[in-house]
Amino acid sequence: MPLAGQPAGEALSRQRTASAWAVAILGLPLLTWLLDGLSDRLGLHNVLLLYLLTAVVVGVIGGVLPAVVTALAGFLLANWFFTEPIHTLMVADSDHLVSIFVFLVVALAVGLLVGLSTRRSAEANRARAQAEALAMSVSGGGSGTYEHDLVARIREVFSLTAVSLLRRDGGGWRTLAWSGDRELSTPDEGTETIESSTEAVLVLLDGRLTPDDRMVLRAFAAQILSAMEREELEREAQAAEAIVATDRLRTALLDAVSHDLRTPLATIKASLTSLLETGVEWSPTETRLFLQEAVDQAERLNRMVGRLLDAGRLQAGAINVFFRSVGLDEVVSSALSGLAHVSERVSVDIPESLDPVQTDPDLLERAVANLVENAMTWSRPGKTVDVAAAEEAGRVKLRIIDRGPGIPLADRDLVFQPFQRLGQQVGKGVGLGLAVSRGLLEAMGNSLSIEDTAGGGTTMVIELKTSPAETPAELSQKARRG
Repeated sequence: MPLAGQPAGEALSRQRTASAWAVAILGLPLLTWLLDGLSDRLGLHNVLLLYLLTAVVVGVIGGVLPAVVTALAGFLLANWFFTEPIHTLMVADSDHLVSIFVFLVVALAVGLLVGLSTRRSAEANRARAQAEALAMSVSGGGSGTYEHDLVARIREVFSLTAVSLLRRDGGGWRTLAWSGDRELSTPDEGTETIESSTEAVLVLLDGRLTPDDRMVLRAFAAQILSAMEREELEREAQAAEAIVATDRLRTALLDAVSHDLRTPLATIKASLTSLLETGVEWSPTETRLFLQEAVDQAERLNRMVGRLLDAGRLQAGAINVFFRSVGLDEVVSSALSGLAHVSERVSVDIPESLDPVQTDPDLLERAVANLVENAMTWSRPGKTVDVAAAEEAGRVKLRIIDRGPGIPLADRDLVFQPFQRLGQQVGKGVGLGLAVSRGLLEAMGNSLSIEDTAGGGTTMVIELKTSPAETPAELSQKARRG
């Protein structure tokens, strides 16, 4: 396939053609000068063979035309300088006449065949290079700049000044991708157009193409359109999935608001309404019970609303993290202080020798509180929740262990999704605790995972980074501040 941008017969590069002409123009005079000095020792047949060799070399480099011209020039030079009478085109010896005319026929035939072979080889190499280049561009699909990269590759391979892919848009044209010196916004601005469909065309500038070139370009224009349609369908599918996910989240949120958030509000209202009853005199103990129930439900409501807000901030990527070095026992103690009935239901084992952790104390406190409350909710009556920490492989691992029914292996990813309570089993909360905890921990560069628990239950494992060792200068500065 001839290179686009060249005549159909011009398969070789201009550099190779110029090199062949240079060899012919410089080589023939030099060879004639050398042979003239050796004419006494060389016969005419040797002279003709050397001129034939020159024609073959030129044909290998530059193709048919330089080879044929070299063969004709060799014939004339042999006749002029080496055939009696010298310096004339006459041939006195009939044997010499046959020799030089046989040389002319053979030289022309060999030059023609070698030149054709060279051009065919060059065409094959160029066709392979075009196919490989375009195939690499096609296989590189999937990125947002794929169409522009492929159009740029087409312009480069086919030696075009500019190329644009246009699609009909109402009564005009819309540019999908373009490359080159300028954008071709209508088919009339190019020198040639390749129709890939009834709605799209490839507009080319300054390109002279063969029928094979046009067929290849038509196929790749269709490939570009197909890729763009796939990307558009993928975007629509993603948008549809986002809408479905949003609807699912909205439905779950409405369910949570309609049930889980209304329950503590109803309990608070019932307790306070009972206290306001004028026809009933409540004892101090009963009054305290009503008030305590209202406080407990208000705390529960506050935690639910906090988790909803945390989930919204995580979804929007609006969580701000402020790292500092802090003792893990301090964070755990603060997290447990806001939970009810902790003293009789939670066992804490955090060694004093444990290295400080590098974290955001407020976010870690909220994550720990969510996990401990979840463990207390699912633990069997009379069973304690164990909170233990240890340093392993340069990291601090905090484990929250409950003695509940456990989480099946197949559901361990599911429970970290919002509004999931193991297939909507009856339980307290809106199903956000684990999702919010993992989100907060991942925002700090930490991780939350589930381990098997000996004897049954669930072990939540928080993996934290230890604080880097302080340099003597930092210790000295801290001492001065103290």
